[in-house]
Amino acid sequence: MSAGDFMCDKHFKLLLSENRKIRKQNLDELTKIVSDEKFKISPDFMLAIKTYVYPCLNDSSEACRESAINLMKVLVCLKCVDDIAPIIFTVHKRMGNITLLENSEEIRLLYIQLLWDITKNNGHLILPCLDDVVSILVNGIVDPCPAVKKESCLCVVEVVNATKTHFHMVAESLIEPLLKTTNFHQSAVRYTAIQSLNYVIMYSNGKQVPEVCTAISERLFDQNVNVRLALCRVVTNWMLNLPDRYSYFAKLVPLILTAQVDNHQPNREEAERLWDEIGNQYLNENEVKFKDKMDFLPDNLDHYPPNVKRPNLGCRTLVAQEVLKLLPVIIRELDDWKEDISIKSGQLLCVVALNAENSIIQHLNQLLTAMTKCCRQPNHSASTHVRQAAEIMSYFISPSVYLKLLLPAISDSEPHSGHMNILSGLLKNVQSAELSIHVESIITILVKPEICEIHDPLFKKYLLQVIEYILVACKSECQKFSYDIFKIYITVQTTTMDEFDNHLIFKELINMCEPKTKQQLFKKHGEKLLNELNDSCDSWMVHSPGRKVLDKIATDAEYVILNCYEIYLQILTKCLNNFEKDPKFLMKILININTCVNKDIFIDKQLWQLLSGLVFPFLTWRPGKTAESLRAASCFCAQSIINKLTCYNDIILQQIFPLFLALADDNHNKTRECALDSLYSIVSAAKKSNNIDGDIINNITRVALARLNDNPGNTRFKAINLLKVTYIKPLPEDYLLHYEAHITQLYKTLVIFLDDENIQKCILDLLKELSWMKPDILAKHVNVNVFSQKHYAQNLMDYLSNELSQILLDT
Repeated sequence: MSAGDFMCDKHFKLLLSENRKIRKQNLDELTKIVSDEKFKISPDFMLAIKTYVYPCLNDSSEACRESAINLMKVLVCLKCVDDIAPIIFTVHKRMGNITLLENSEEIRLLYIQLLWDITKNNGHLILPCLDDVVSILVNGIVDPCPAVKKESCLCVVEVVNATKTHFHMVAESLIEPLLKTTNFHQSAVRYTAIQSLNYVIMYSNGKQVPEVCTAISERLFDQNVNVRLALCRVVTNWMLNLPDRYSYFAKLVPLILTAQVDNHQPNREEAERLWDEIGNQYLNENEVKFKDKMDFLPDNLDHYPPNVKRPNLGCRTLVAQEVLKLLPVIIRELDDWKEDISIKSGQLLCVVALNAENSIIQHLNQLLTAMTKCCRQPNHSASTHVRQAAEIMSYFISPSVYLKLLLPAISDSEPHSGHMNILSGLLKNVQSAELSIHVESIITILVKPEICEIHDPLFKKYLLQVIEYILVACKSECQKFSYDIFKIYITVQTTTMDEFDNHLIFKELINMCEPKTKQQLFKKHGEKLLNELNDSCDSWMVHSPGRKVLDKIATDAEYVILNCYEIYLQILTKCLNNFEKDPKFLMKILININTCVNKDIFIDKQLWQLLSGLVFPFLTWRPGKTAESLRAASCFCAQSIINKLTCYNDIILQQIFPLFLALADDNHNKTRECALDSLYSIVSAAKKSNNIDGDIINNITRVALARLNDNPGNTRFKAINLLKVTYIKPLPEDYLLHYEAHITQLYKTLVIFLDDENIQKCILDLLKELSWMKPDILAKHVNVNVFSQKHYAQNLMDYLSNELSQILLDT
């Protein structure tokens, strides 16, 4: 026996020691010996290993087990171990049973690594122990330790490669633990589990493929891009190489399609490349079956989404075959409460629409219902993708198909923004020849009041999009429906904040006129529109679209009202015939009248009709704050009309003066201001035509003097101006003679306000201007000493002295 053999024999014998430190030291020494390249391993040495070292794999000491495993790993890698059954039996005993004996994570990891080394280097020997190996790996895959999980998954791959012909008998046992591990919190473990699952399924009997596809589909939403990419490649491998793969395409196709909507662009590009490869292989495998399609169907279409590569015939055929199974799932999951699932479903619908092309028609009714429901909710996470899918579908589905489904849904049920969103998406890329025969049916439905007068802003946005796409595609066919389009446009656009004149629809409508002007457009359709407004105005409320259309005509097309004044008057009469209507609505109508009056389109006769027939009834006093506010608005409107009147006869003055004198005493400050302004205009006009008498002057004086007691504000200054215009020359004959007492009272009252700091300067100027009537009487009532600010009174007295002196000189 050589010295080396003697030393080894000594180490082996010491492994029987009861001292665990001695056992560990000798195991480590043996590891050093066999690791030496100069040492040659003999059969006797391996016999001793089996006799003394194998039992140490199950040693009571953790340190000894670790050293024994490391020694065996070296020997296995040197391919010196021929009898692996005892090793696998020991490992199975430690961690292959239901109850694990091995508590140390580090030792469990070493056991799995040892098993990996055995499989790698002696794979042909593990077949008799395959059940035990699988049992070990099942426990290793579900081990709490991430490192053990990962190594177990890697070991599964080696076991599969070593036992390909027999692995299908045990594959089922590994599927469930691997599926659980694909949900582990560490992405590296999930990635490895998916890779291992690929091999297990490839060499299984295939019965678990549907179950596996359902379970791993969640990994398409994994936060880690590498995990998602791994799953995409695994699915591709199954679709390309799995035996009897056609049986599982119903489960596999949705996965590879979903991978094409990955959030990470490199993943999307790889998924699209792999999908193309799958389609080409399927086409090659069925070349005889699809020979006619391959020979006669064009690879590219003229009418196709721009900058998008068309899927090959194999891809399109695969989706067409599975579309009836795909769409119900997509329809269901579009409404899923989980946002990411709903979004992915919307994105998947886009991919399916692109691949299925016109094959999607078979499920179109249910699909459109789901799409409109999804888009009805403006904040729905998938609505953007569903709209995009509708735009893709517009390239492949004829309007004759989807309009039969959508138009009845819009007209017969309660229309909402989802209907219009999907309809506009389907019409966006439609071909003119296909749409032209349907223009009338679409416009006829959209022009209905219950459609075009819907208040929802999103509905109106998509409604205008529908009209815009129809105009772009079928401009010539829209000529005879120009009024309906104009009505839809003005009804919708007047209720939004968008610019009216800059929209494409409005520009196209102008181009349909001759000459091509906005004025001609309103003239062409204005009378018919006003007649329709006249028919519906009885039911208007403050937010009714018809009322807003009337406002738009008054603002931008007053010439329509000028040409159709009688119709306009009928509308106003119906709107203002009931004091019990919403005060806000009545105010809006009064504002409309005011807008038209300021456009200077009415003659005096028409102005008087508006004032006496429509506005006057609202100027009479009625109790309540609401009536007070409405009276103020009416008074403002009346003031605008009065300012536009060019002549006043006795009848007009007899009706106007009492009404506005009463309004000058109204509780509402704005009403008093407007009344005083109106009286100013009336008095000015009356004096020019000598249609004012002493009684009217005295009544005006009474009202104006009363307003000087108002709180500080414009009313007092307007009252001063009214007095000024009332008493300027000329006055009625003999007024100074018969109404001297009134003049005296006027002076006495005005003098009092010389001490009012807010208006004393204006009062001083007014007294100077009115002093021409009776300067001596005024001078008698001015006592400089009683005023706190004497310089105003002194100023007035100096002025009066000069006036009186001048009178004496003249006489």
